[in-house]
Amino acid sequence: MKSVLGIDIGGTSVKMGLLDCSGGVGDVKQVETITHDAEKFVDRISAIALEYNPDIVGVGTTGAVNFETGTVNAGNLAWTGVPLRTMLEERLQKPVWVDNDAKSAMMAEAHSGVCKGARCAVFITLGTGLGGGLIIDGKPWRGDDNTAFELGHIITRGCEYDPTGKTKAGRFEYYASSQALERMNNGRPAREVVEGVLAKEPKYTEIFDKFIYDLALGIFTIVNLFKPEVIALGGGICAAGDYLLEGTRKTVREIYSHRDDTVAEKIQLAVHQNNAGMIGAAALAELYL
Repeated sequence: MKSVLGIDIGGTSVKMGLLDCSGGVGDVKQVETITHDAEKFVDRISAIALEYNPDIVGVGTTGAVNFETGTVNAGNLAWTGVPLRTMLEERLQKPVWVDNDAKSAMMAEAHSGVCKGARCAVFITLGTGLGGGLIIDGKPWRGDDNTAFELGHIITRGCEYDPTGKTKAGRFEYYASSQALERMNNGRPAREVVEGVLAKEPKYTEIFDKFIYDLALGIFTIVNLFKPEVIALGGGICAAGDYLLEGTRKTVREIYSHRDDTVAEKIQLAVHQNNAGMIGAAALAELYL
């Protein structure tokens, strides 16, 4: 069995660990992300990766990734055209796969989570924005430029025409993201809303119910387009747990029941959460290398 190292590169930290036989990761290490200096950053994570002595390496990173070349553009890292795959392979002398962090999180669920075995599945990331991905026949659907399935930008509510293209109102993530919760909470953190929901405070459950309604609207569109077997919800807002899951299922059931009353049961909470980036990056390396 190959030893596979998964690396999850975020804007503030990098986590890495070895894929284990249960579909999780072990021996996890975390370091602070170095921005504005790609060479120094790669030197640092390569030194740590070499300690694992893996056979192959998978990397999931923030930013836009050309998966064919492993080149990355990431504004929050101050990277433009960084040949991350080449840089890592030169230092590690091992095959490396580099992919987008959202696709990595999705593939973690396909590998050993709620999307395992599904021919068609959708992954929705509920974080600062709203992202996600689509799995078809066990592989991420990429489109012709690796940016397909930009869920946050689908239109779920009509909005006034804006010739500049800068209007956010009307787009899915305007209503179903941490930014949406903050806006509804008068600029206060989304975390405050989630904690209030867990404490069953009416003020916050009212805000969160509006969030759930708009999430359900987006899911309604996704179901009509793709008829997935599973719709997995991941990201920080999933800390709301059963309130999010059951509320979303209930609302989808109300919207969709006249067509198919089984759709709501396809909605699941992702199981890997904080380890998803590492697991999915390792799974992608296994898939492609």
